[in-house]
Amino acid sequence: MEVVLSALRFVIGAALFFFIPGSILTVLLFPRKQDLYILERALIAVITSIIVSMADATFLLVTVGLNYVTLTFSMFIVSAVFVVLAFVRWRGVAQSDRLAINGKGNSLLLPAIAGTICLVLALSGVTLLFYPHSNDVSYSEFYVLDSNRQTVDYPTNVTQGTSSALILGITNHENNANTYSGTVSLNNSTLYSFDNLTLSLGQNIEKSIVVSFNSSGQKQKLQFTLTDSFNKTYELHLWVNVNESA
Repeated sequence: MEVVLSALRFVIGAALFFFIPGSILTVLLFPRKQDLYILERALIAVITSIIVSMADATFLLVTVGLNYVTLTFSMFIVSAVFVVLAFVRWRGVAQSDRLAINGKGNSLLLPAIAGTICLVLALSGVTLLFYPHSNDVSYSEFYVLDSNRQTVDYPTNVTQGTSSALILGITNHENNANTYSGTVSLNNSTLYSFDNLTLSLGQNIEKSIVVSFNSSGQKQKLQFTLTDSFNKTYELHLWVNVNESA
C-alpha cells in the first residue's frame, strides 16, 4: 500500500510541477487555435511549468517555508487561478478562432478538462498528503548534555571523590510508542539505570543524573547505553581521567 501511495504522490507531484500549470498558461497566453502547433504547446507547457514551480518554491522558501505540503497546495492554487484566467481569456476569443478539441471552437470541453484535472489533483493531493504513512527511517535520538545543557563541558578531567551532573535525552522517532531501558556505567560498574520508560511517537524526555567518580584512574570509560522495545541498542561514551585527590 505504501508503494502505491508513494507512486501516486510522484505522479501527482510531477503533473503539478512539470505540466499542468504550463499547459493552462499556454491557453491563457495563446487562446487561439492558430497561435501554436500542438508540439509547441507541449514544449512551452513543460518549460513554463518548471519556471512557475521554481518561482513558487522560491517564494515559499522565503515566506512560510518550503516542503511537499506547502508546495503542492500552492501549486494547486496557482493552477486554479490560471484556469479561471484562461477561461475568461478563451471565452473572449471569437468562436471560430478558439482553441478547442477536434476543432470545435464553441466547445467548452477544453476548459472543462483543465478544470477537472485541477480538481482531481487537488482532491487526490489532499488525500495523499494527510493519509497516515510510516516514516522511511525510524530511530531513537539519544544524547548526553552537560549541566549547562551544552556539549562543551563534559567531565573528562575530574578529581577522585567528586560528582558531575549530566542530562540524558531521549526522543522517540519510531513509528509507534517505544519503551526504553538504559544504564550509565563507569568501567563496567553500573552507576545509574532505568527501565519501562515509554514514549509516544515524537515525544522527548530528559533525565538529570549525577555521576560520582570514586576510583582514580586514567581514561576510564563512562558509558551510556539505551535499549528499546524494538531490540535496538544505542551507546555513547566519554573517556574520563579521574585524578587522585590532594
